[in-house]
Amino acid sequence: MGDRTAPDLARALAMLASVRNRLRASESTDAGIPTTAVDQVLDELNSLERSPGDPT
Repeated sequence: MGDRTAPDLARALAMLASVRNRLRASESTDAGIPTTAVDQVLDELNSLERSPGDPT
């Protein structure tokens, strides 16, 4: 995912959220949907939004 831009990641996150919502609607609200992919996209998006000198 290293070459993606913040807008690319925002679109990917929106798509993942949509898929998760559809899965929940088809299974149930109690369905345990793994969030690993969503977490990875969020991590990448956060790393792009940080300033280059930000140590966190």
